[in-house]
Amino acid sequence: MLPRFIQWLAVRLTGSVPPSEPPAKGGASAPTLKKGDVLAYKNGNAWRAVWVLEVDPWPDGTSVAHCLSYQPLDQRPTIESLKQAEVLIWHSPIDADGVSQGSELIGNRQPTQDDLIGFAEYLRLTDFPRYLELMGQDGQEIVRQANAHYLRGNELCEQGRKEEGIAEYDAAVELFPLFFEAIDNRAFTRMELGNFQEALDDFEQSLQVNPDGEAAFFSKGECLMRLGELAAAEAIFAEGKERFPGKKALFGEFLGRVRAQQRSGNK
Repeated sequence: MLPRFIQWLAVRLTGSVPPSEPPAKGGASAPTLKKGDVLAYKNGNAWRAVWVLEVDPWPDGTSVAHCLSYQPLDQRPTIESLKQAEVLIWHSPIDADGVSQGSELIGNRQPTQDDLIGFAEYLRLTDFPRYLELMGQDGQEIVRQANAHYLRGNELCEQGRKEEGIAEYDAAVELFPLFFEAIDNRAFTRMELGNFQEALDDFEQSLQVNPDGEAAFFSKGECLMRLGELAAAEAIFAEGKERFPGKKALFGEFLGRVRAQQRSGNK
């Protein structure tokens, strides 16, 4: 049976899932920014420049501008001079009205795919189908490759070759960062190796992708307990009793354990 992330991706590619909430929204009026606009700002004796890589409108009339920012400049920038300027931030999603305020439009230049590396990475982590479209990649082939790494990782771990298995899970997640089953299996393997901090980082990453991940949530608490973060572990197990009634007994058992450790001072 294919992992659930493949089912999720199929749904996303059909367009039946609403887009995620836009970042940093602000005023109600629709901005006049366009893709490719280059804006300059005077700040004392220095100049700042921002290049609008894309503008995404939202149903409430606001928009978010995906911007590339340059290092401060001594002179007023031009389209040509910015081709040699040093990039400060490759991508920032900013309220489009806020970007426009206090700016001077110095021209418009359409970005190439090389210019979009920061925006592409943002999409890879937040909107994978759109990332595939931007990069011209075959979603089915990406899915096939990621799943192959995932299954190979499972095989290696079953053979006791856990570090090699982790490398395969790494490859699967690199191809598809929202592949939470691969993230979970990597975390479980790291727990088996005693690498509880790395496992904790993985479970937190998994829960960002799949907030209702019962196993990841419980295991986050177990990692915290193993790391001696008893108050944090107690909070996880107490919350888990309420959030996951089907596992109430398990969360309750570990809640009792961590409270016993706190009473005994055994960290």
